[in-house]
Amino acid sequence: MDVLGLVDVPVWLMLLIILVLTLYVYTTWNHGLFTSLGIPGPKPLPFFGNAREFEKKGFLYALTEWRKQFGQVYGIFYVSKPMVVISDLDILKEILVKDFNNFADRFFIAKLRPPIADKGLFFTGGSTWKRLRRLMTPTFTSGKLKNMSHLIDRCANILKDNIQELTRRQEVIDIKDVFGAFTMDVVAGTAFGLETNSQTQPAEPFVQSCQYMFRKMTGNSGRLLTIVAMFPFLTPLIRTLGKGISTGEEADFLVHSVYRMVDERRQVIGDEKRTDLLQLLVNAEDTGLEVGQKRMTREEVAAQGVIILIAGYETTATTLQYLTYNLAKNQDVQQRVYEEMRDELGDEDPTYDNVGRLKYLDNVIHETLRLFPPVALIHRQALHSRTIKGVTIPAGVGVYIPIYSIMHDPDYFDDPEKFWPERFSEAESSKLPSILSELAFGYGPRQCIGMRLALLEIKFAAVRILRHFRFLPCEEDTPDKIEFVTAGLTSPKKPIKLRTELRV
Repeated sequence: MDVLGLVDVPVWLMLLIILVLTLYVYTTWNHGLFTSLGIPGPKPLPFFGNAREFEKKGFLYALTEWRKQFGQVYGIFYVSKPMVVISDLDILKEILVKDFNNFADRFFIAKLRPPIADKGLFFTGGSTWKRLRRLMTPTFTSGKLKNMSHLIDRCANILKDNIQELTRRQEVIDIKDVFGAFTMDVVAGTAFGLETNSQTQPAEPFVQSCQYMFRKMTGNSGRLLTIVAMFPFLTPLIRTLGKGISTGEEADFLVHSVYRMVDERRQVIGDEKRTDLLQLLVNAEDTGLEVGQKRMTREEVAAQGVIILIAGYETTATTLQYLTYNLAKNQDVQQRVYEEMRDELGDEDPTYDNVGRLKYLDNVIHETLRLFPPVALIHRQALHSRTIKGVTIPAGVGVYIPIYSIMHDPDYFDDPEKFWPERFSEAESSKLPSILSELAFGYGPRQCIGMRLALLEIKFAAVRILRHFRFLPCEEDTPDKIEFVTAGLTSPKKPIKLRTELRV
C-alpha cells in the first residue's frame, strides 16, 4: 500500500476508469433537459440515451410506441443529442412554415456521408440552401417536366415489356427489383441523359454502384450512428474506411462518374438540345453573370446530381412497390383504377397533361404514401430557442417529425391501418388539414423539390403496366402485414413478391 492506503492500480486500468467516467459524463450531462422543460419521454440510459431502442425495435416502431405512451410531443436522446419528437400539427405548421427561418436547417446525428453530399440541397443549410433552392427551382417547372416526359415514358414502356416477359414465363416477381430498375433508368435519363437500360442490363457498372449505395442506406446503420455519436472524432476514419453511409469504392466510382459528366457538360454550357437535369444545373453554374448573383460551383452541380440520384431512385421505387402491393391486396380498387384509365385515356399514350385526369389513381397514390411514406421521418434544428403552444424547444435541439407515426395516428385518420383511397377524394380530403396531404414529401419551403417529377413518374408507370396486367398476391410471399428494416425507411425486411396475369 502507498501512503494513501490504496493498492497500486495499473496505469492501463486507471486510464480505462478515467475513459469510462469521461464517457459517462459526456453522454449523460444533459439527460435532465426535457424533465426541466416539462416534456415527457422515455428514460435515457447512460452511454446510449434512447439509441438502444432504435437499434432493437427500429426507428418506425420505437417512435410509434412512444407516441402512444407519451403523446404528441416527447423528448428523446440519441446518446447525448436531444431531440423533440412532434406530431402536433399546429406546432409542425409553426416549425415548417411560419417560423421556417428558425428551423430551416436539418438535424444530423452524425456525418457519415461522402463530403460531396454536404454541398447537396438536402444537406445544406442557411444562406447556401436558400441560394441552391432558388437556382434549382426553375429546373422542376411544368415546362421542364413536360420536356422530360418522353424519357420517362421510354422507361415505362421497357418496364411494361419486362413485366410482360415475366408474366409469359409465369414467374413470381420481386417487385422492388423490377421497379428499382425502372426508377434507375428514369433518374439516369432525366438527371444525366444516360440510357442505362438497367431493366435489361443490370450488370452495368453505374447501375451496380448505385444499387450498392442504396443497400447500405437501407441496412442497419443504427449501431454505427451510436458509435459515432459517442466518439465523434471517429467520423473521418469511418468514412475513410468506406464504412459510412453511401461511402466506399462504389460511392467513389459514382461520384467520379458524376464529376466526369459535369466536366463534359461544362464544355457546352447553354446547350439547349439537352433537357436533362444535369444540363439545366450546369447552365446555372457560375458563368460570370451579374456581380452579386453567385451561381453554382462545379462541386455543387455534382453534389446535386448525386442527391437527385439517391432521392429519385429509392423513394419512387418504394412507392411503386407498395402501390402494386396495395392493388394486389385490394382487387376492387385495382379494377377501378383500370376502368378509370380505360375511360379517361382510352389508347392514348400517357402525357404530362392527360395523367392529370386520373383522379382516382391520384387518390390511390396518396393513400399508398400515407400508409408507406418512403421517408418515415424528417428533422429540423432550432437556431434560436422557441416556445410554441407551451412547448419550449431550446436552441441547437433537434426536432423529429415522425411522418410514419403521424400517418398512422387515429387522431388524424379513422381506421388508419385500412387502405382506403377515398380518404383523398375531393369530398373527404377537404376534411383533412392540408399538411396531411403533402407530408409524405415534407411540408413548407423545404418540401421535396422533386415531388412533381416523382408523382409523374409513378403515374406513367402505372398507366403503362395496369392497362395490360393485373397484379395478384402470392400465398407465401405477399404478407398481410409488412415488417420494416430498422433504418428510418419503410423498406420491408423481406422482399415483397407478386404474381401478374394479362388482362383480357
